[in-house]
Amino acid sequence: SAMLPVLLLLQLLLRPAAVALPNYQGCVTPEAAALPYCNDALGMDERIGDLLDRLTLEEQINLISTGNHSVSCNMPSSPVPRVGLPEYTWLMETNTGVHAVCLETGQCPTIFPDPMAVGASFNRTLWFAKGDVISTEMRALSNSGGIIDKGPDLPTGLTGFGPNINIARDPRSGRNNELPGEDPFHLGAYAAEYVKGMQQRDERGIYKMNAYLKHFTAYSMEFQRQHSDASVSAFDLFDTYLPQYEKAFREANASGVMCSYNGINGVPNCASGFLTDLMRNQWGQKDALTYSDCGAVQDLIQGYPWERYNGSSVAAVSAAIRNGTDIEAGSTLYNSSAVEAVKAGQLDAAEVRSAARRSLVQRFKVGLFDDPAKVKWTHIEASALGSEEHQSVSYHAALQGIVLLRNDGILPLKKGVKVAVIGPHANTRKELFSDYYGNEVCFNSTHPEDKDFSCVRSITEAIESVNQAGSTVGVSVPKFVGGDDGGMGDAVSAAEDADVIVLAVGLEAFKPDLEHESYDRDSITLPGLQTEMITYMLRMRKPTIMVMINGGPIAIDTILNLPEDLQPKAIVEAFYPGPHGATAIAASIFGDENRWGKLPMTIYPAQYTASIPLDEYSMSVAPGRTHRYYTGKPLFPFGFGLSLTTFDSKCEPAKSNELKYSCTVKNTGDRDGDEVLFMYTKPSPELRAHLSTRHPVPLRQLCGFERIFVKAGSSEVVDFECSDEERFALTNESGERVVW
Repeated sequence: SAMLPVLLLLQLLLRPAAVALPNYQGCVTPEAAALPYCNDALGMDERIGDLLDRLTLEEQINLISTGNHSVSCNMPSSPVPRVGLPEYTWLMETNTGVHAVCLETGQCPTIFPDPMAVGASFNRTLWFAKGDVISTEMRALSNSGGIIDKGPDLPTGLTGFGPNINIARDPRSGRNNELPGEDPFHLGAYAAEYVKGMQQRDERGIYKMNAYLKHFTAYSMEFQRQHSDASVSAFDLFDTYLPQYEKAFREANASGVMCSYNGINGVPNCASGFLTDLMRNQWGQKDALTYSDCGAVQDLIQGYPWERYNGSSVAAVSAAIRNGTDIEAGSTLYNSSAVEAVKAGQLDAAEVRSAARRSLVQRFKVGLFDDPAKVKWTHIEASALGSEEHQSVSYHAALQGIVLLRNDGILPLKKGVKVAVIGPHANTRKELFSDYYGNEVCFNSTHPEDKDFSCVRSITEAIESVNQAGSTVGVSVPKFVGGDDGGMGDAVSAAEDADVIVLAVGLEAFKPDLEHESYDRDSITLPGLQTEMITYMLRMRKPTIMVMINGGPIAIDTILNLPEDLQPKAIVEAFYPGPHGATAIAASIFGDENRWGKLPMTIYPAQYTASIPLDEYSMSVAPGRTHRYYTGKPLFPFGFGLSLTTFDSKCEPAKSNELKYSCTVKNTGDRDGDEVLFMYTKPSPELRAHLSTRHPVPLRQLCGFERIFVKAGSSEVVDFECSDEERFALTNESGERVVW
């Protein structure tokens, strides 16, 4: 009725003064409230159609591009005051935590361990819980005037970019620390659960937030990434680089993607009609949004390998919009050249309207044009941000993501001993975090412009806290890079006085020459003088635990090739464990917790990098990539991981269903603990011989996994059912899945 807009406006104006409107809330002006697009009794398509009919071509373009060069990666769209349409800032990083500043002391976004650690948990419940924490905090920020960063103070939005679900294709890739693992089935399950947790809906179907997958797709090389054209066969594309995205769209209705810098087989991903067709038509997400990575549209006019566009902004804009890239981030070509492209006949105004429509769908989905009082999520308060409950989820993610690679009886470590923590990570705080960890970790009212990590425990501090009856000293040597030992004499003195040495070694995600966005690693061994330091300490023949902090895998051949009596008694892979990581490491090695994870990636020997080029995208070219195709002997295989207890597992096929297996897991040790079971399918030798001349055949395929808790002396039953034919299908040379 005609009264509905007026009533809506009155409801908004009469809300209690203490309740602020969410960031970017629409339909709050008299001009807007009088228009049908603000009438939430109408269907969304009708409302969006009404709004678009009122916008000029230029105004539609301003919804999908920006003229503000200083913050163009965040892509703040322009407002249209005459119809009451507010601006909106699109990019919110959500791969590891919400990228935003704290509201006040005790109200900072919850940061998780790096995705590789969270992936190592193999815990679907945890992945959903992570998504729930992220979405709750997105709403808490939006409802409380949160901002992305200080200067300019861009308000937070409800569109989160992450999970990043490219596979860890090569151990040298600089962004492996942003990824959950190397297996497409595992990554698909991770993405589906994470997105489900993020995109919960209230009783009226309003999304808690929108989640976008990145970077779509076959993006795993930083070297000249903006001029990278990956050569990928149809087999590899559908066998490895696409399945995880398909699962996230089909099972969790992901809201869209960030298209990646690279191209595939001569076509840039941010101008790929093929990838758009997959997402919107083949996978059933007709309104899925494509957002360009920062500057990816601009890259189309930078020459090689995209000479086809002849440096023409009009040609680049036309190709990007026509092939489905709805929003341009990091450059302003749409803003400057889309009108010209329409006038030149290279782009249809209807294609601009379609892109603008998809952008509005995202904003309507999260209720930004509905009465906030009717949206369940607008009642989430600032106190949810960094809450004790949320910090507990992050802590348990750290516990379940640490992998025990070796234990020769030294763990659990006895409390009350003299411990020397030695290595570049002995006293680090910030360096326990991964790339894209978030923004502000610890609230700093005195110097808010500084990134404060003082609230984060170091590994030395965490061990000292548990080892109260003993003594703990930490010495940060050598440096991560270079030939400076940083003062090895202090480390030697500390080690000589200690009962136990803990070597805290690895990489850091904030040094470009280690692992970081825009940089790949030249070597997968420990950088600097770390190997020399480790060897020196081991020759002291004291009980030694080696803890590795890293994203991508580290080859420790030199350490493992030492005489057995000189090797570390325990080896722990902790990845970048985040704000509670040091606490989780200490609790785990002293036996207060027994929640270890399993490797979500293969740890290759050092010579692996000499055997295959970084830009080789074939998974099966010798010696092969990932556990599915690698034919060499890994230092530690995918799925490997020990516990402080022991388990005995027996699996039998169900009599009524040959595709169903029932596994009994008995804890045969004296400690409660977690175990992860994996189920693989493996082609028969006959089938492999039959198909090997036509296309590659994986060594094995993961088709199921379950994490369970088993009390000491007790048993639990896990049922696996690979009744889905797709789990027993193989990809053929055309990219089709065929059941044999």
